[in-house]
Amino acid sequence: MNETDMPTAPDADQARRLLAQADQIGGSVRTGAGWPQITLLLGLGAISSLGVIALAYAAQIPGASIVLPMGAMLVWLAIFVTMALVFAQTAKRGFGARWGLYIGGWSVLWVAGIILAGSVFVGDLGFAAAHAAALTLLTAGCALYEARR
Repeated sequence: MNETDMPTAPDADQARRLLAQADQIGGSVRTGAGWPQITLLLGLGAISSLGVIALAYAAQIPGASIVLPMGAMLVWLAIFVTMALVFAQTAKRGFGARWGLYIGGWSVLWVAGIILAGSVFVGDLGFAAAHAAALTLLTAGCALYEARR
């Protein structure tokens, strides 16, 4: 290769424009969550809110076991998490911290609701509906926020 075959280096203005363009493209690609994570949030909301309602109905039936609704919930949760992990590309910039907030918020809401449903509001369908609505609003809101980023 001789000197005439080598491309010319960009001047300072061209280099600045190219760097700004690369930064803009990189930033837009890495800011929000990908669809596997958004789907996981929606699935988590659906699974947990419907599970809460199923558990409340099971509590109203004398001698009914919560094993079936809880087992079905866990199976579907494992399916959603596995699919999200398998098809997620790379972690996007800033998403890891938000993901921790989303899952932390869901965990606190889920655990608090299950403790209350198992102690204070046993079989109370009104509480189950409110708990399911709160789980749905939280996860759907987080998924919508990420989908718009």
